[in-house]
Amino acid sequence: MPDRTTFSWHFEPVVQIDEKVLILTNTDKIPAKVTWIEPVPFLEKDFGAISAGSTTDETEVEEVYVEDGEFAQWRMTILTGNVILHKHACPRATPYYVLKKTEGQLIDNSSYSYEAIKRLQLTEFYQYQDLGRYMVLKNVGGSNVSESKVAFFGYVFQFEKLDRIEKPYTAIPCVARPSRGGRA
Repeated sequence: MPDRTTFSWHFEPVVQIDEKVLILTNTDKIPAKVTWIEPVPFLEKDFGAISAGSTTDETEVEEVYVEDGEFAQWRMTILTGNVILHKHACPRATPYYVLKKTEGQLIDNSSYSYEAIKRLQLTEFYQYQDLGRYMVLKNVGGSNVSESKVAFFGYVFQFEKLDRIEKPYTAIPCVARPSRGGRA
């Protein structure tokens, strides 16, 4: 039985070669077996300048997309002070961190004070191929910033589809939870 879990305290590949996964998207459940793993140590994206109190336009984050027959396990951190992740959605109409009456936001890495945030486990997400992923950043500081950088790092997994899934397998949620009440 696999001993790894999604959103683990330690950041390591969620599965290993020859282990089975059930890739969960907004339209499908894909049974598969992992055939290759490759790390991506650091990928930086600059969302651009942001005026004090303003947000970026909704931006498609194509940098985290992977090829057909692949999914990725990412963690991220905001590198620019006074910038927060205001919205994160996959697919476009389905945001992460939304509860019944409020919405969570990811703060910049200089403000991390809780262990689960310091270890970035709450920033983990999974990307299936090029399924649309969108983000909006916000400048919560009192002055303009000339850049708003976010770093991504993780693992890319190649897989082969299976006809059906058998236990043991690891479920890989590649989208925000698709049906819920609250803000959208």
